Amino acid sequence: MSLEILNKYKIKAKKSLWQNFLVNDDIVEEIADAINVERENIVEVWPGYWALTEKLIARKPKSLNLVELDKDMIDILEKRIINNDFDLNWIDFQINNVDVLKYDIGDIDGGYSIIANIPYYITSPILRHFLYDVKTKPENMVILMQKDVWDKILGKGKNKSSVLSLFVDKKSSVWELIVVWKQNFVPAPKVESSVLVFELHDDYKDIDDNKFLELIKKWFKEPRKMLMKNLVTSGYEKSHITDIFWELHIDISIRWEDLDISTWCELCKKIHK
Repeated sequence: MSLEILNKYKIKAKKSLWQNFLVNDDIVEEIADAINVERENIVEVWPGYWALTEKLIARKPKSLNLVELDKDMIDILEKRIINNDFDLNWIDFQINNVDVLKYDIGDIDGGYSIIANIPYYITSPILRHFLYDVKTKPENMVILMQKDVWDKILGKGKNKSSVLSLFVDKKSSVWELIVVWKQNFVPAPKVESSVLVFELHDDYKDIDDNKFLELIKKWFKEPRKMLMKNLVTSGYEKSHITDIFWELHIDISIRWEDLDISTWCELCKKIHK
């Protein structure tokens, strides 16, 4: 079905927008089933040629907001609507022709979830946007992204924290739903992909977001240096830092990249107390 849509509407991927179209219908179905959609508010980001959109509509969401930068893709959607490819009865359906980094759903009754197939080159900015910047945060996100990015979030291979893994962990729990091999796309990307499910939480809401982000960005410039040395050379008194380390049971020889999210947040709280 997915390949039929591409052929019927003569859809071509644009290199300028880093488009790669997922054409495996079984995987599209699995993404649509990753979270509950029925009677929920859904935001689909970069829906492309609308194969996933069709699956979401069939699951009868309360509302479906599409965020698509490519006007040509919106024109194709409008053609598909005219051709009765979709049954939009009883669905609050909106198309937003806007850059996703400028999109904010605002106040919405009942919360909402994000489902997205995002361009690899702006993965981190999009995660930052929905985890930190928007007024109303989503409850869940299902995101198809480059597998290498998931490995960084997980700390796979090195079991080390990074700016990306920490700013994700502060706001959400995340797990891998499925690996998507590159042959499932047209055109095939150069790397493999993963579908990730993010469940947002407020476990660390007492830690100021801006101070937290400032802290991890500042010291991850030299992640291999000892944490104690970095703090002291940054102007903190050694005796004060030593007391904090003692209280939090942190080894004085530890490096920044070896701290988990809970320790980072406690450290941030103590330092800025």
